[in-house]
Amino acid sequence: MRKTYLKTIAILGLFFMLAAGSANAQTGSMIEVKVPFDFTAGNANLKAGSYTVRHVSRNTLLLRSADGKTSKMISASMATSQIRRDTPERLVFQRYGNQYFLNEVWANSATDGLQLWPSKAESRLAKNKTDGGPQRVEIIARAK
Repeated sequence: MRKTYLKTIAILGLFFMLAAGSANAQTGSMIEVKVPFDFTAGNANLKAGSYTVRHVSRNTLLLRSADGKTSKMISASMATSQIRRDTPERLVFQRYGNQYFLNEVWANSATDGLQLWPSKAESRLAKNKTDGGPQRVEIIARAK
């Protein structure tokens, strides 16, 4: 009896977690952006072009090309900025030479955004200090 009760509670808890994630995915903020260079987001290599970026759950982004041929789910962590709320939506990249890595996503002019975990390739480049380190590149997006 007790085992059945605990199993039922666990299943209900899982159901509510999935339902909350699904609701967040449906109402998550979405931005459109045109990226003029090839870049890496997480461990995905993406071509230059137009993308939509949607915050689908607390720590997950969905990047989708405008033509719908490319979709990538990317893990991220919450980031906070001291920049004013009227700052436009934007993507922030770290540039090492001619390689670009998506680093942050700021949607809805909020002070809270998402910061991506560095890929292995970015971590290797960050350790190599011969080029003077990364340069920050911001691309303005628009809310959709």
